Amino acid sequence: MTGKVYIIGAGCGDADLITIMGLKKLLDSDVVLYDSLIDEELINNLSSEVEKIYVGKRYNQKSMPQNEINNLLIEKAKSGKIVARLKGGDPYVFGRGSEEAQVLEQENIQYEIIPGISSAIAVPELAGIPVTHRQLSRNFTVLTGSSVGIDDKENTTPINYKALTQLGGTIVFLMGYHHIREIINNFLDAGMDKNTPCAIISKGCSKEQKIIRGNIDNIISKVENENPKAPIIIVIGECVNLNLKEMMYENLEIKKDFKELKIGVVGTENFTKKFGLKSINKNWEIIDLSFLDVIPTENYLPNLEKYTWVVFTSQNGIEQFFFKLKKENKDFRILSNLKFAVIGSGTADKLLEYGIYADFIPTHYEIKTLANEFLKELKADDKILVCRAENGSDDLINALENNNFNYTDYKIYSLKENELKKSIIFTLKEEYFDVDYLVFGSANGVDNFFKNFYNDINKKIKIACIGEKCAEALKKYNVAQVLVAEKYNIDGIIECIEKNFNKD
Repeated sequence: MTGKVYIIGAGCGDADLITIMGLKKLLDSDVVLYDSLIDEELINNLSSEVEKIYVGKRYNQKSMPQNEINNLLIEKAKSGKIVARLKGGDPYVFGRGSEEAQVLEQENIQYEIIPGISSAIAVPELAGIPVTHRQLSRNFTVLTGSSVGIDDKENTTPINYKALTQLGGTIVFLMGYHHIREIINNFLDAGMDKNTPCAIISKGCSKEQKIIRGNIDNIISKVENENPKAPIIIVIGECVNLNLKEMMYENLEIKKDFKELKIGVVGTENFTKKFGLKSINKNWEIIDLSFLDVIPTENYLPNLEKYTWVVFTSQNGIEQFFFKLKKENKDFRILSNLKFAVIGSGTADKLLEYGIYADFIPTHYEIKTLANEFLKELKADDKILVCRAENGSDDLINALENNNFNYTDYKIYSLKENELKKSIIFTLKEEYFDVDYLVFGSANGVDNFFKNFYNDINKKIKIACIGEKCAEALKKYNVAQVLVAEKYNIDGIIECIEKNFNKD
């Protein structure tokens, strides 16, 4: 049975600007194909069972060709999936939504269009610039500064600047970041009055919005001085002078610690999502830098009836343990005679999600503390099953071995780099690494991240982590200042960041 495609406009800037219908269809989807400039919050809040595929395009950077995107839509829909094609702004305003709709019609695939708030209107509006006004502008024209041909190569959009100048009204250019000088000079050459007001709006409809105002004679020099970041929108016309400041996004009253903190979170998808949910009331901007997938090992669970203790050194281990129980058709009642040890309070909370209270939690979330304190709980005839990651710390295993306990070192999962996620981070690294804090949840996460992005990180970024093992891993990469949470869980990291920020 063929599925259905929803071509959804996500609105512009913050996740809150998506429509109710758009959000509903997004949350109902099995697969999401999403573009650049989509607020990460929309993607992070999706279920882990949803297949998320990045298909965004950025100027002069490697991206998925449009025909491959079309083929993906067809393939996923024909496999019976509900597919969300998530686009910034409105899908039919310079978003190729109409091209994709044509392809779906040719393949007799059902689809619906969910309109979105177009940045052509919303970005100027939240910058205090209406695109129409009865005394100043009775019409507005929206154009794209760069366009992509059927060969998927970027070109400057051919425009009759003289006719556009004579038409008057408000002129709005999208995707003009790399062609600002050319666009402005073309208007001057076409005879536009050099005093015509002009505004450049950078990262509109977001907390990072920046507005540069001038006229078409001086706007280029102002842009060169202030160096705005993409994406930008160019607005030309008398409405620019209205400057309705009370509507400007950048003037909204937001508490300083909420407004200014931008946090990059490194770890597994599960860790990143949980951090976002735990910090949601802070209104921080969370950048998902997770590119590690948790992969269950192929070996079956041992015979659980011969053990007295099961030890979990991570939340991932717990998830994989119960995943394997279900997959191997094992009855949960075989766990009734077992005791469970965990590495910290967060791991204990994860175990409780499966209806089991931890019998042992060390005083600190740290593998050495677990090893030292757990041994005191054991009896000589205990048999211990240690469920951990491949390439994890050997501290607990060594402690059990050195004290002659009967144990099984069971590698229950491995961490594998997700090449697609890693390539997205690499493509968008200029934007993604512009953060105040980097958060790490494990030593493995530290090693994988710095192995790939060591030279891309601004050394002034503050780094926070859970546990001394993670802090030790960071020191290998010459990180000067490491903030270690007093409580070794996500709540502790959040408190640590707040305390450090308020101190400064």
